[in-house]
Amino acid sequence: MARRLEIQGICHDLLGSFVSRDHDLNGYWALGMFQRFLCPNQLDMFKSFFRANQNKELIFDLMDVSRDDRKSIFPQTSAYYRSAFRRHLQIRNIPFNWIDGGEISVKGATPTELVCIVTVTTDLGRVFASQRNVTARRHDPKLEFQSARA
Repeated sequence: MARRLEIQGICHDLLGSFVSRDHDLNGYWALGMFQRFLCPNQLDMFKSFFRANQNKELIFDLMDVSRDDRKSIFPQTSAYYRSAFRRHLQIRNIPFNWIDGGEISVKGATPTELVCIVTVTTDLGRVFASQRNVTARRHDPKLEFQSARA
């Protein structure tokens, strides 16, 4: 029988996958792309998006497709982790109606460090979270090799 306490494990597993070197976007490490988005310079192509994001934070909603993908600059990440979250719930036989909300947030702590947090709130009001500080250099295609998976 499923227990809500297992949701803490799901948070930990999703975060491990999110900060992994295997998490890529277009063949480049996703966290480097996020770091570039959160800490741009004057010549950066993400500069216009940064003005709209004054709090230096990316939010990937794990629940609502319609709300998140319209405003997200990284919709493929949102879609992947939304489906991964649902798979984790199904594998553990946790009913989806036990979940009130869930998100992955990425905050730029410094130009070389990100704070990644997975937070899930249950229908009973309990909040489960997992957090990790990650060192990530800003994405620069001139210095990086693109993955063959792209």
